[in-house]
Amino acid sequence: MDTSGRARAGASSLLHVKGLRAGYGRVPVLHGVDVWVGEGEIVGVLGHNGMGKTTLLKTLMGLVPATGGSIHFDGMDITRDRSHQRARLGIGYVPQGRGIFPMLSVRDNLRMGIAAHGADDEVAAIDRMLAEFPQLERLLDRPGGALSGGEQQLLALARCLVSDPQLLLLDEPTEGIQPSIVDMIEDKLRELATERGLSILLVEQNLEFITDLSDKLVLLNKGQVAGVIDRADYADAPLIAEFTGLNSRGGSAKAAPVATNGATPATNGAAAPTRGADPFALHDPIQRLARMTVQRPTFAQMKSITEDFGMHLSDERIREFMGLMEASIKHYDTLDQMPDNLPPVVYPRTSGYRPTADENPYNAWYVKTDIKGAPRGALAGKTVALKDNVCLAGVPMMNGASTLKGYVPDVDATVVTRMLDAGATIKGKAHCEYFCFSGGSHTNATGPVQNPRKLGHTTGGSSSGSGALVAAGEVDIAIGGDQGGSIRMPASFCGIYGMKPTHGLVPYSGVMPIETTIDHTGPMTGNVYDNALCLEVIAGKDGLDPRQYAPRTDAYTAALGKGVRGMRIALVREGFGRPESEVVVDETVRRAGDLYRKLGATVDEVSIPFHATAMAVWLPIAAEGGTNQMMRGNGMGTGWKGLHTTSLLDYHANWRSRADELADPLKITMFLGEYFQRFHRGHYYAKAQNQARNLRKAYDDMLASYDILMMPTTAMRAPPIPPSDAPLGLVVQRAFEMIENTAPFDVTGHPSMSVPCGMVDGLPVGMMLTAKHWAESTIYQAASAFEAAGDWTRM
Repeated sequence: MDTSGRARAGASSLLHVKGLRAGYGRVPVLHGVDVWVGEGEIVGVLGHNGMGKTTLLKTLMGLVPATGGSIHFDGMDITRDRSHQRARLGIGYVPQGRGIFPMLSVRDNLRMGIAAHGADDEVAAIDRMLAEFPQLERLLDRPGGALSGGEQQLLALARCLVSDPQLLLLDEPTEGIQPSIVDMIEDKLRELATERGLSILLVEQNLEFITDLSDKLVLLNKGQVAGVIDRADYADAPLIAEFTGLNSRGGSAKAAPVATNGATPATNGAAAPTRGADPFALHDPIQRLARMTVQRPTFAQMKSITEDFGMHLSDERIREFMGLMEASIKHYDTLDQMPDNLPPVVYPRTSGYRPTADENPYNAWYVKTDIKGAPRGALAGKTVALKDNVCLAGVPMMNGASTLKGYVPDVDATVVTRMLDAGATIKGKAHCEYFCFSGGSHTNATGPVQNPRKLGHTTGGSSSGSGALVAAGEVDIAIGGDQGGSIRMPASFCGIYGMKPTHGLVPYSGVMPIETTIDHTGPMTGNVYDNALCLEVIAGKDGLDPRQYAPRTDAYTAALGKGVRGMRIALVREGFGRPESEVVVDETVRRAGDLYRKLGATVDEVSIPFHATAMAVWLPIAAEGGTNQMMRGNGMGTGWKGLHTTSLLDYHANWRSRADELADPLKITMFLGEYFQRFHRGHYYAKAQNQARNLRKAYDDMLASYDILMMPTTAMRAPPIPPSDAPLGLVVQRAFEMIENTAPFDVTGHPSMSVPCGMVDGLPVGMMLTAKHWAESTIYQAASAFEAAGDWTRM
């Protein structure tokens, strides 16, 4: 066995990686990796999920910066070269998930590869690729998103190979594709290596595929090389069993020790076999994976499943069940070969770019774009930012989380399509909090989002970037999300207008869920008109969202300018004078009530006692439900019909291998939710959902006599952002201290809007207006009357 990791005998080294270190922000992933790839050599990288395999390829391609070590390609040091420079030198990259443009045709996808490398004769280049991959010829005019997984992988390979790279970096090429195309890809890669000298560095979890194809395997464990196994020793290597869960028989193979001093372990001089020789012919065979679309369970996996269910089965009984399961799993094979059923992506766009610090003074942008919608429509001329939990096809999305960084959606959320249809221009993705579980703006993995009204203070969360961009005047409209107040709290702290519509009024399809019964999405704007106009565009049933039970829409802009004479407004006593309340906030909102009286409304103080304890209803739903659906359910969970964004589900599942990176407010929520689910059977989640009906009734009873319920949106103005070395208690406090008034209406689903009503010491105060289900027009009527009464910053 070759334990040095050097290129096979007779092959000169094309890629030489030494002591490579890399990671995401402050989180290291690669810890001194050494890899050599020879000319015409195929090297497989094997390891569990989360061990750094994909990060290795991204670092080699220049998509993740190296923090240490060196990368030499064809004798040149490329460690600091950008990704496009590496591509020009002859490195090609096909990412996991293929990275094709779903809205473009196969022909245009190939043209993108040609344009990126400046080929002179486009027609000849396409013809050359069709000769290599004749299966694509009949698909030339079909959108990339309509192809099967296997066809997409062939397209991704063809688009990469059109530039004649010397080295191909290939990430999980067999994932989710039919067996016939797996065979085809294997044959093509072997041909490219043997006949054309293409070198390939391959990440793959299909053991049969990677062992059939590779000259050697590099075993990666927690960002370090745990061993290098030569082809001749595959059948004898216990490390393969360790890394795959498959059993092996025969002699033992020695793994390369991880070098700690930068020295390269010495080779044992093992000769490499001829490419194509059967590594299993001279040894007892590894228990091999059947080449099928869906990976079959290993015995170890099945044993673990039975134990998790509290069952005590003999090994023989488990194997008997496994045999009987095969017929059922074949149905999964059939399903896996079907193309996904996703809404079409209509409007062209590029993937955007990460703005510089000068372009992003508040750290509010994640990605900037310039996606133009229809030439005419209600939102023509309006600029929009999307909270970064809203899918925008082809544009990166991280939802504030380091563990999701690198994900690129393949669908547009319904709200995106509707705004583009109405003529809006989408200017980019706005940073949000770590998986949206913070009412402060200090948990995003890239750093805190600053409040444009007063730097050093929170914008509120979790739609933190959305609030900042509207307040700074960088966009007209931002889309936010609200499960506990995450539209209204940033609106309050930033001094803008934020509407949480009635639950189900605006389709949530294509937005990353937290918990279906409290998920809301809606507009954040600098004035009432833009807010009402945007809601007119995005509201209404889309047939893809189970949250939408007979939504009733309205012409919301028609309510503006009607005044409030005759309107009845209830100041809810329990929303004032809370333990966390600032006196100046209560006073400012009460003055707003006085102004409404002057404008002709009846304003009374009322009591809704349940509001004071409503957090006892919201918390189990958010903590237990969010842990189940967003985290354990990989964002989707089960039990509902509608649009399941499978690409997001697959990518988000990676959080388990990087769970230490999760933000502390999210961790404490998960601890709470998991404890009550695991040790209290989910009893309190169920009871909270039952109590939610009583809570809604408490508000509805008061709304039978009043048009609007009014109280402070947040009991305080925007507090300071906690320092980077803040104690855990302060980090958690700053995430949840402001949600007591907003969260109850996520449970009950009432429409609720934050309206700026005063400025104290440079920090805005927001009042919250809440109405009956589907009565958004009533709220807009009241909000526009207050807006027209004068400059809120001087009230």
